[in-house]
Amino acid sequence: MNVFVSEYLCSGACEVSGRDASLLTEGAAMLEAIVTDLLAIPDCTVTTCVREQMPVLSAVLQQAEPSPRLEIYCVPNPDAEQPLFERACQQADVVWVIAPEFEELLVSRTERAIQSGAQVVGPDLETMQLTADKWRLFELLRERGLPTIPTLLLTNEPAVSADFFPGLIKHRFGAGGLGLQILEGIEDWQTIRAESASECANFILQPFLAGRSLSTVVLADAERRELFPIGEQRISWESGFAYQGGVIPAKLSHEVTHSIRDLISRACDLLPGLVGYVGFDILLPDTDPASPLIVEINPR
Repeated sequence: MNVFVSEYLCSGACEVSGRDASLLTEGAAMLEAIVTDLLAIPDCTVTTCVREQMPVLSAVLQQAEPSPRLEIYCVPNPDAEQPLFERACQQADVVWVIAPEFEELLVSRTERAIQSGAQVVGPDLETMQLTADKWRLFELLRERGLPTIPTLLLTNEPAVSADFFPGLIKHRFGAGGLGLQILEGIEDWQTIRAESASECANFILQPFLAGRSLSTVVLADAERRELFPIGEQRISWESGFAYQGGVIPAKLSHEVTHSIRDLISRACDLLPGLVGYVGFDILLPDTDPASPLIVEINPR
């Protein structure tokens, strides 16, 4: 079986700026983990694309590259990546697409793979689009009674309650914590609105809820789900959002673990298109630490 694994930021499909450095590091870690695991499967060959002189190319991939079971295309520039992507999709038995949710990158690259005739591992396109849109996901979770963080879609003239402050401004289609801003009060929101009125519909506002930030992964198909151990994220807000690693497994009571597993199971029931490797971000608010809230659902 030949598997083509494409991680967007590592693949050379785009230029990488300083803003993208953390996402590139995370993408490289995911690429390394998947390639390593796939090569542990007998008779499995792996193809991937990697930008030339990628600074975070791991020693694991460098050591594995001489293997006849691993083929790495070195991509000199974004224009060269597209034909390589399409060729690899056509030659592979299975394609695994990894990309951030913003700018519909995951959706568009998955769609390109499907159009090339590939069998893609992962959710269907409709589910990808829904989970990438934080506002639409909030509306669905609220409608079906799944606990989540109160969310407001910003428009030019929103009625913002004082209950939303201190609050967090998030990009509606954001990923990796990029663009998060803390607003202490309505005055801060009025300043933001004045500076970027035309972009308001692309942002959401949520109250800043102190608590424990957790994450886990579900491997799912049409017949079963496998829930990974729950981890705790270390996040600093001293100078804005900063991810500082995590701990697995998180120290949780049996009751809280059961509540989280039950909540994730309900979310998967609600979204049967969640297939493959799916990440869940969960918050245990300090005000009610036994009642988990869904923060995000991130197909990979």
